[in-house]
Amino acid sequence: MDPHAFRDLIPHRPPMVLIDEVTEYGAERIRARRVVRAGEPFVGPDGLEDAALLEVIAQTIAAGDAMYAQSKGGRVVRGYLTGLTGVTLQGRAAVGEQVEVTGDCLKRMDGMGLFDAEARAGGRLLARGRFKLYVEIEYPA
Repeated sequence: MDPHAFRDLIPHRPPMVLIDEVTEYGAERIRARRVVRAGEPFVGPDGLEDAALLEVIAQTIAAGDAMYAQSKGGRVVRGYLTGLTGVTLQGRAAVGEQVEVTGDCLKRMDGMGLFDAEARAGGRLLARGRFKLYVEIEYPA
């Protein structure tokens, strides 16, 4: 699947699309990337704002989950970030750096997904924690 196909699967539209491409998606692992660009919303003098970094991680998981569901014949109706646990912020990505996000699925049940996720730039850990999402998926009868 096209690494940019997620744009049609998530409800976000520019300027709120905060990932550039999904590089891996499946039942167990999801990965995506984003380059931090000057002049974009949520990019200040110190780089990508903390709240935006958390949204990059959430969009990575949601986009990868949507692409995985579509590959299995499903269609995502809606999805929500429902919780964060143990999230730590340890740095910021500067303008020009590429943020790489990995989400590892711990459990899925009745639309709920539990993921351990982290974001890195240049090998540095920026954020890590547990993300809970609810994704409603329709499958053909």
